[in-house]
Amino acid sequence: MTKAIVVSVIVGVLSGYFFVPDIVVEFTQPVVTFVLCLFLFVIGLDIGRQKTILADIKRVGFRVLLIPIAIIVGTLVGGAIAGLLLPISVMESMAVSAGMGWYSLAPAILMDYSPAISAISFLHNVMREVFGIILIPIIAKKVGFIECISLPGASCMDIAMPMVKNATSSNVAIYSFLTGIVLSITIPIIVPLLINLC
Repeated sequence: MTKAIVVSVIVGVLSGYFFVPDIVVEFTQPVVTFVLCLFLFVIGLDIGRQKTILADIKRVGFRVLLIPIAIIVGTLVGGAIAGLLLPISVMESMAVSAGMGWYSLAPAILMDYSPAISAISFLHNVMREVFGIILIPIIAKKVGFIECISLPGASCMDIAMPMVKNATSSNVAIYSFLTGIVLSITIPIIVPLLINLC
């Protein structure tokens, strides 16, 4: 599946650059939305068939929040380290990383602060999602199931969730979904907070 995704992205880039007229691009968003909803519906069916899911979540309880908390802390620490190495401030670098893969929201929040930082945020978050999707099967196999959830960031609840489910199990997919929800809630809070500290 990873190979299929990489090939699809490459073919899409080449098609968009060389062949596809602008008028076709206008109709792609509804198609993407439909396919994504179909993916999530099928995953939801599979999760629903696992009769022990709700019992498992109740058993784990608030510990399920440790996954997104660990992702947030790890992301911000990584952003701070990158800020020491890049020609931007540590707080700017942390604000960029705090987008956690949400490449449409985080750059919009940062645009008023700096178009350059917003552009960096867009590239960072797109790369996190793409590389996360590509690496999910490898990390799931070599490191662990829960660890692979952290790779794509917020998109572990939507775009990346089919990859998580295929590489792990339906039980892990529900943790992926819950993690994505928590990350999506915190991104609009953390990004402005960090950029206001610059």
